[in-house]
Amino acid sequence: MSVLILNKPKDLSSFKSLKEIQNLLGLRKAGHAGTLDPLATGILPIFFDRSTKFIQYMPEQDKTYQAKFQLGCSSDTEDVEGNVISYDSEKVPCLTELKESALSFIGNYQQAAPLFSAKKVNGTAMYKFARKGIELEKRIQMVSIKSMELLSYSYPYFEIEAKVSKGTYVRTLGVDIANKIGCNCVLTGLCRTGFGPLKIEDAITIDTLKNLDNKEKMQYVMRVEELLKSIPKLNISSTEVKKFQNGLTLTVTKDEKKEKKLVFHKDEFIGIGEVSNEEKLRPIKLYKI
Repeated sequence: MSVLILNKPKDLSSFKSLKEIQNLLGLRKAGHAGTLDPLATGILPIFFDRSTKFIQYMPEQDKTYQAKFQLGCSSDTEDVEGNVISYDSEKVPCLTELKESALSFIGNYQQAAPLFSAKKVNGTAMYKFARKGIELEKRIQMVSIKSMELLSYSYPYFEIEAKVSKGTYVRTLGVDIANKIGCNCVLTGLCRTGFGPLKIEDAITIDTLKNLDNKEKMQYVMRVEELLKSIPKLNISSTEVKKFQNGLTLTVTKDEKKEKKLVFHKDEFIGIGEVSNEEKLRPIKLYKI
């Protein structure tokens, strides 16, 4: 078993969801990629055993979310779980106005990380400062909105589907959409429906997992290399496998791009390497030795 694709339930943290899976499957070593807040549901890949060393490569991949927002209110956390303030006299935007604002965010834009977030400042998560009432300067970062669709709108609620780059805060995206047309909003619901090559249909709930036998569970398990398809593939010969696994660099052809590679021998995943300027492949993460 390598990676189980969990559909995380609402009101359960990513860490507690991980522990539930560990207990159900009787596995000691496990970790998850792409933390979801308790409010959120959707794809949470659970890595087991030696696959856990590849978790760090998952967040680089684009993610797709369906997010629900409520207009006419704001909160310190930008979601409904914070201290919510309502604005009864706020304007009601028309459908066209809201849709145009949402679509205008497609592409790159500078986004301020919410104060209540896990983004680190001097090694400490921002939410820890926020809980103590310590004010920080806004941390601005460039994010990319790959696609955007306004799924529904019935005041005060609207729902979007967005495919976003690493580091994008969807609750902040909704707040920015509303602010652009002179409104406030809070996130009321979030579901991660895509994560790299994964779709929500690939995922299983904890409740369903409890009622499956081992064979049935395996249809929701993927090999770790299947989740890292965004990294280009490179094959090495049988005589090079041991050298690579022993940490030695290998010579590659001049046409190989200088980038990370998923290294295979035939159909067997060996690990991740990096091609340097000297046409050398250096091992950086081994699957097994």
